[in-house]
Amino acid sequence: MVYSVKQHREVPVQVQKEVYKTFTRYVVNDKANTSINIGYVDLKDSKDGVTVLYIKNEQPKLYKHFGMVADQIELEHCLNNGIENPNIQSEAASGTLLQHFKRGKRYINEEINAYLSNILNNIKKGERVFTGHLGSQKMYMPLSLINELKDRIRINQLLKGLK
Repeated sequence: MVYSVKQHREVPVQVQKEVYKTFTRYVVNDKANTSINIGYVDLKDSKDGVTVLYIKNEQPKLYKHFGMVADQIELEHCLNNGIENPNIQSEAASGTLLQHFKRGKRYINEEINAYLSNILNNIKKGERVFTGHLGSQKMYMPLSLINELKDRIRINQLLKGLK
């Protein structure tokens, strides 16, 4: 499910899988209107999980919370490959660190985690935070987020039936 700005609610998505020589792309469409390409997730397999190469919300003015869909796709991809507790790594682009952190991702650099936690504990509603000075940062999906997503997957699999 992804949040539709026009409908003011979460809407179901349809996912298509494209396999390339060095990575797998999952293309996400609005299930009610499959001609609307919401975005995609590019994943490269590793021996114990996956590396996220790129996530792109192609309709940010129409659909929100694409990162949550991407997180679920990352984990489902690993589970479908028989990896129960995977190592899921990625890199947050400059200026996006707080969004990833709020969703549950954590950074390899523990000082970044402490800094962002402090910001979230002290931010006022509507206040904007600039994190561009932190640059891009390597991050991972912690076990707490993996377990939360497993619960979501039990209810609604996004990759069900894909080969």
